Amino acid sequence: MKRVILLFLLAVSSWAQADWTLVLKNPEFGENYYVDLRTLEEVEGVMQITTMQDFPTNKKEACQGETCAFVSSSRISVRHIECNAGRQRQIQFTDFDGQMGTGNVTQAAASRDPKKRYFRWYYPAPGSFFEVLIKQVCTR
Repeated sequence: MKRVILLFLLAVSSWAQADWTLVLKNPEFGENYYVDLRTLEEVEGVMQITTMQDFPTNKKEACQGETCAFVSSSRISVRHIECNAGRQRQIQFTDFDGQMGTGNVTQAAASRDPKKRYFRWYYPAPGSFFEVLIKQVCTR
């Protein structure tokens, strides 16, 4: 448990120093997507990068009907990308109640188990941030 807390604190402190590059604006939902290209590295045969989704201030996550488990304004994720397969997954995420990864943490999780819902491999939808991300990472 101490190791997990230490890793989380190191990750959060490195996010404060992140160099976010805007990759895509989603006019339909008002979300902005960023990457920190300084974090791009090969890990265990896949490319790893840190991304951020900045949501509109009224966006609610984990909602079912009118009930929401938490409210987040941004999410910072560590993602794995398989260039040959053209797919990606997140292995860690932290949600914040403030824009651009600021404010209080509303939810956080990490796993390398691709059977868990938030950590499965996904093939991106055409025109999505994830398609743009894979192209950007895999052409470097």
